[in-house]
Amino acid sequence: MERIYYRTMQSGEEKDICTLIRTVFDKLVAPDFNAEGIKEFYRFANPVSMAERSALGSFVFLAFRYEKIVGMIEFMPPDRIALLFVDYRGHGIARELLARAIIKVQEEQPNVSFLSVHSSPYAVIAYERLGFVVTGEKTTEHGITYIPMKLKVSH
Repeated sequence: MERIYYRTMQSGEEKDICTLIRTVFDKLVAPDFNAEGIKEFYRFANPVSMAERSALGSFVFLAFRYEKIVGMIEFMPPDRIALLFVDYRGHGIARELLARAIIKVQEEQPNVSFLSVHSSPYAVIAYERLGFVVTGEKTTEHGITYIPMKLKVSH
């Protein structure tokens, strides 16, 4: 039986993480975006920006299969999922990454009641399977189209 293992990001792994993000984004999300949106997404999801956010308090959990990163979640305090990408779907990786992020959030910020995410149109169904609900209308800013969603966090 294959093993998926999880841990927090270590400094210097940003490039490999962003390679995973870009692979999944290009295949599944980018077709719904215009050129401005794709450029804006790459500006946000790059190693330098990720390292800067990490230095300011965001955290990243990773999923590995055979030493290869196959999933990631980035959380930005106080309550926002910035990125969630999985390249080995159907194995509960997104659910486990989210569960680990929730535990860390509850340890560090026990008063947080909801997690929020700006979901791409492609990912809405996946987020709904994780328990998120749509909380607003589809919006486009800087070419990025998203649907606001929230997840109630039980204490």
